[in-house]
Amino acid sequence: MRRLVFFVAGLLFGAALGASLAFLVTPTSGRNARKHLSAHVARAQSAARQAAEAKRRELEAQLDAYTRRKKA
Repeated sequence: MRRLVFFVAGLLFGAALGASLAFLVTPTSGRNARKHLSAHVARAQSAARQAAEAKRRELEAQLDAYTRRKKA
């Protein structure tokens, strides 16, 4: 478990460091970079919401099928 925590912490630190360096050496202005990043984050959030909704529907269908079997 401890190794997993260190791995995740290292992964997050590496991602933050990489993002920081990318912003420092990007050829576009800060305003354009933030605009692009904001659009990317919005698309990722939308995709995550859609995936969560699809999984919720799938789990509800499984629960419904399970409860029907229990009643029968």
